Amino acid sequence: MSELMNPEVVTKFEHDTWSRCAESYLDTFAGMTRETIPRLLEAAHISRGSHVLEIGSGPGHVAHSLTEAGAIVTGVDFSAEMVAVARRQFPGITFQEADAEQLPFEAATFDAVVSNFVVHHLARPTVVFQEVCRVLTPGGRFAFAVFGAPEAQSSIGAFFTAVQAHHNLEELPNGPLFGVTDRRVYEPMIAAGGLVDFQLDTHEIVWRSETLDPILRGFWDWGNMAALPQEAQDKIKATTRENAQRYARNGQFVFPHVILFGSAVKP
Repeated sequence: MSELMNPEVVTKFEHDTWSRCAESYLDTFAGMTRETIPRLLEAAHISRGSHVLEIGSGPGHVAHSLTEAGAIVTGVDFSAEMVAVARRQFPGITFQEADAEQLPFEAATFDAVVSNFVVHHLARPTVVFQEVCRVLTPGGRFAFAVFGAPEAQSSIGAFFTAVQAHHNLEELPNGPLFGVTDRRVYEPMIAAGGLVDFQLDTHEIVWRSETLDPILRGFWDWGNMAALPQEAQDKIKATTRENAQRYARNGQFVFPHVILFGSAVKP
């Protein structure tokens, strides 16, 4: 196995990255990731009174929206920093630090499990799918959102092409499903997890922002860009701003993104 696909390397990279992003996430990437919540609600068949587990709950904004829809939500994240932010922002919701590969819950505890922009970061997705199946009640649903094809992610493209122009962009550790859009790759993993009736659909969402500041700050924290020489940082910021101009619309920036929505059922 390539070192970049070594599960331990992937897990450490993801933990370090999202712990670093914890304090800024609600003001940055949440502007995009909250756009998928209505479809997750629909795909997971969540209704008032549903007991829902969110895997990779981050700073808690998805769990908060599910709670507002009437669900009884528990959020888990492997980053203590993310859990601390979620508890501070949404004290009425249960959040706890936990590894999705070893969920600390009894079997058949939840009516639904959701995961928003997390599945493509998992080092061992099949193990997580097995845990999802275990904690679901019979007939319970699992729903997730992940990025579609990398070339269909406009904000990411504006930033990454700027980095490539001014810095040696090293290949990053990634999970087995990062950038995967073929259901034939997902399906055997979902089936090995014990889930059935797998569906995978493509939709477009839009990340809107009045300024580029949230986008830049989010990617700066994600990529640990502050570690670069100041000259390189300044050039990357300037080029990102240039790249983003094509997405300027009526006084704001409108970044389209193609997203995959998956769902499956515990038999």
